[in-house]
Amino acid sequence: MTPVGPPAASSPRGDRRREALLAALDDRLRTTALDDISVADLTDAAGITRSAFYFYFDSKAAAVSVLLVVVNEEARASTEMIVGGADAFRARVTAALSLLVERVLDSGHIYRALLTARTTHDATREMWDEGRRILAAPIADFLRAERAAGRAPEGADATVLAESLIHINESVLERLVYVPDAPREPLIATAADMWVRAVYGRPDPAVDAAADPGRTE
Repeated sequence: MTPVGPPAASSPRGDRRREALLAALDDRLRTTALDDISVADLTDAAGITRSAFYFYFDSKAAAVSVLLVVVNEEARASTEMIVGGADAFRARVTAALSLLVERVLDSGHIYRALLTARTTHDATREMWDEGRRILAAPIADFLRAERAAGRAPEGADATVLAESLIHINESVLERLVYVPDAPREPLIATAADMWVRAVYGRPDPAVDAAADPGRTE
């Protein structure tokens, strides 16, 4: 869902320059849209030359992608919670998405910038798509296991469905980073319901289990 950026330069001086650029970008994005920030704004704030910027990044979009490494890790943690948690499935999805929303909104200015960059920068879009594929892999494995155990019905290709489920989460995140005051609970609850129905083909397997004491999930 969220890409990992290019590796840091190897020299300590290079690291300092790169970090200064990233700090300047982070600061500017808190008050200014990505399209309204120039490379000169960043190099002036970082105290380095324009050519130095292009040594580390091929564009502003490439620089933005580096700032979302932490969010990418949070997305992976949320995925692990969904496929490996001990609670009921709906509760796991709800908790994981709620946590992810909190983390993304902490860096909402960066996430908004990345959404902009994704539409104009091929490398950023490719990294975004690759991040989604990485997140989808354990979800697809979970789907196959649930189907093999008879807990979930056969249906759409597991990999395609897993990526579609991540798209649902992305739509929630996009809505909330642009409208932070929008009610979160209905969005998260609806997304969780879509996950449950897509995986299990019914509103909630826990309800079915409760209605049939002889059934085990």
